[in-house]
Amino acid sequence: METCVFCQILTKKEKASIIYENDYVCCFFDKYPINLGHILVIPKIHYQEFSEVDRKSLSEVILIAQKITQLLEKILHTDGITIMQNNGIFKDVNHYHMHIIPRFEGDGFSWIEPTNDINENDVEQLKLKLIDSL
Repeated sequence: METCVFCQILTKKEKASIIYENDYVCCFFDKYPINLGHILVIPKIHYQEFSEVDRKSLSEVILIAQKITQLLEKILHTDGITIMQNNGIFKDVNHYHMHIIPRFEGDGFSWIEPTNDINENDVEQLKLKLIDSL
């Protein structure tokens, strides 16, 4: 079984610059920051995917992310904040986590959007399935 570096941080077996924790979440500076103030927010219970996280932990993740965002905007005088998380093969650590990335004009960080052709009929069919499931 793969060792989870975030679980190791939670048990203090791995070093991290923790800025906040409570019974549900832990927040620490990213080891490989995109910009100064790049912070990760993780649930204390190990979940691999966003879709698995219990409601209380997920609520705590988003609420503390909002608070940290407000503080970073004030302290660093950011031009914006990027908040993101990845799932499946697109995440770099198999423990659900949210990135809070302070942004500054000209910082070089970008989001490249591909030009995929999406069929309108496919969108409508997906819409109906989602509405029916909700």
